[in-house]
Amino acid sequence: MDLFDQENLELTLKASNEGIWDWNVGEKEIYYSDRVYHFFGVESGTAANIMTHPEEILHPDHVAYFSNVLSLTLLDSDEDIFAVDCRIIKPSGVPCWLRIRGTVVWDGEQASRIAGSMIEITKRKQAEKLASEERNRMRLIIDNIPLQVYFKNTESKYVLVNQRQADWLGESAPEALIGKSGADYFSDLSWKESRAEEVKIMESGREIIDVIQREEWPDRPTTYVKKMKYPWYNSSGELLGTFGISCDVTSLVGAQKKLETLALDLKSINKKYEEDLVLAREIQHAILPENASDWEDKLTQWKHRVDIEHLYIPATELAGDYYDIISIDKHRIGFLIIDVMGHGVRSALIVSLIRGLLEQALPHAADPAVYMSQLNKSLSAILARTSVTMFASACYMMLDFENNVASITNAGHDSPLMQFSSEPLERNIIKSPALGFFEDAVYHSTDYDIENLEKLMLFTDGIYEIPNSEDEDWGKQRLQASFKKEIEASIAKTQQRIYKEALAWTGGRGFDDDVCLIGVQLRKGKESS
Repeated sequence: MDLFDQENLELTLKASNEGIWDWNVGEKEIYYSDRVYHFFGVESGTAANIMTHPEEILHPDHVAYFSNVLSLTLLDSDEDIFAVDCRIIKPSGVPCWLRIRGTVVWDGEQASRIAGSMIEITKRKQAEKLASEERNRMRLIIDNIPLQVYFKNTESKYVLVNQRQADWLGESAPEALIGKSGADYFSDLSWKESRAEEVKIMESGREIIDVIQREEWPDRPTTYVKKMKYPWYNSSGELLGTFGISCDVTSLVGAQKKLETLALDLKSINKKYEEDLVLAREIQHAILPENASDWEDKLTQWKHRVDIEHLYIPATELAGDYYDIISIDKHRIGFLIIDVMGHGVRSALIVSLIRGLLEQALPHAADPAVYMSQLNKSLSAILARTSVTMFASACYMMLDFENNVASITNAGHDSPLMQFSSEPLERNIIKSPALGFFEDAVYHSTDYDIENLEKLMLFTDGIYEIPNSEDEDWGKQRLQASFKKEIEASIAKTQQRIYKEALAWTGGRGFDDDVCLIGVQLRKGKESS
């Protein structure tokens, strides 16, 4: 490939974070762009040819799979696409998933060249694994609770049932009910009553709860069930049918009282949970820096150096975002923003845990890389003893007015938006691993000249991962464009504009994830008081 073409292609793919590769089939050497070397975790020019020596790059479990796919592709002259998702092991020992795609060039019946792209998909694979585990857990719950559970389409035909419901209708497996209706099992009268009831639920959108239903069968004695039925909608609000839960109360004279007692107990427990959530929210709110007794004093202490603005909007009762402003000494101040995976109770617990760990790491706040390393080491050691995969991304910036340096350490987080008086020599902030994955992870910092820095903003992804009515995210590019508007505007106006434009993008619906912004504007020409 011509060098000019390669450079243009590199620029084109940069926005998508993809790297390119090019291999003349049969040759020992292969061309990789710098981005591919980055994915491999090696310096440019040091990686092996993944096509001829996959064992030197891929995870051992994926070598045979990769080789088989490549061999089959090269044997079929009608095949012009090479596609594989595989896992590699970086020299540091860190596993990484790659999506590899290539176009095969054929010279008659012989493949002569394959060229394509690579992109890291580790986060996507992790998300798919988590989603699969969630579905599996939900299925385990449905199949093992002592109740009959079923979902029906708009024609009252079964589309999903648990084993308990299959047993109740005399079938050996839930799959045997799919596509059937109550007409296949109950008497004509019982089926018509049930169908009419479900039509009413779908038309009105109202559920029925704790109703005793009499069931007549053509070949067995009459039974009674206590049932709850609800309209079933998808995430877009489209009616799909009904779903319900029922319990056999035929032979249990005291079943009604027992169920009523259970309902009261559940209501009491739910009330306690709600009270606990309220308390947890109050506690989480109380530990925010803005509610500390010294918050205003801290802002006053630094107002001759910087203007500070912050915005914190939790998406649910409990949030997974956190921020802090650390007054290290009279010359240095630190700004920290953290985003724990997900939101809700689990994320809030990790936030509370991190809040305590921050106190332990405070002596290292003057060195962002060490500060982040200490925080990661403590968090990883704790999370390693749990059965749930959790992690947090973070970005920490320290302004050292004595040495005129702004030092930034990025732990798997979005880099801050920055405005300079003139273009700096180095624009790319080194991205280190997220917190909580590897106890021995190494963290780096990137330094800027304070005199060249005018204003910046740290943020969490909740501000730009927000869809409009057409399910299109606002995105980082619109966030960056909003930040760059009216360069002379104060950081307060800049932050307010970003919030309003993001909210308008949602149509006023609000944010699906926690939102946290820290805006900083440096005051030039001011001496320390």
